[in-house]
Amino acid sequence: MKIKKIETGPIMTNAYVISDENNKGLIIDPVYPKGKIEAYIENEGISISKILLTHTHYDHVLGLEYFRNKYGAKVYASEDAKDIYNNPTYTLTNFVGNVKIIIDEFLKDGDIIEDFGLLCLKTPGHTIDSMSYVLDDNIFCGDLLFRLSVGRSDFPGGNHNILINSIKEKIMPYKDPTKIYTGHGMSTTVGYERVNNPFL
Repeated sequence: MKIKKIETGPIMTNAYVISDENNKGLIIDPVYPKGKIEAYIENEGISISKILLTHTHYDHVLGLEYFRNKYGAKVYASEDAKDIYNNPTYTLTNFVGNVKIIIDEFLKDGDIIEDFGLLCLKTPGHTIDSMSYVLDDNIFCGDLLFRLSVGRSDFPGGNHNILINSIKEKIMPYKDPTKIYTGHGMSTTVGYERVNNPFL
């Protein structure tokens, strides 16, 4: 599997494009339409079939409708998004106007995205619907955890204690070399955060 990090959007949010040896791929967090994400997909000739959301905050879904329509991709998110993804109080979309969030399938903790082999882990705390995805020795955690920091928990639906528990119970059990792909900023590893992150 090939992983491409693309930082874009109004507050520099990380999107990830994952593709296999046959150029079949998916997007994790379509953070902005057109631009860098589209250019990479088109240049590499990747066929996008799925879009996965780590959570439904506006900066992670600004390109959702565009890419869903362009590629005919199915959108996946945590089942805990059901009651909040159309509520601008929780998605913070009231900051940016009309953002259409469409979810085709809802995921449970422990579900597997079969054709790509991704394990889905509920990791609430930053939001109610936060979900992380594990691919081999890589974890895509959205805004749950950052290098030497953790996600904010002061937005509606956030809870600091739940966030820390999610990190300790769902992320820290992985081996030290496991790479953590974050929703903003630099990537890190489980081992580095285990030793250095002051919040843990």
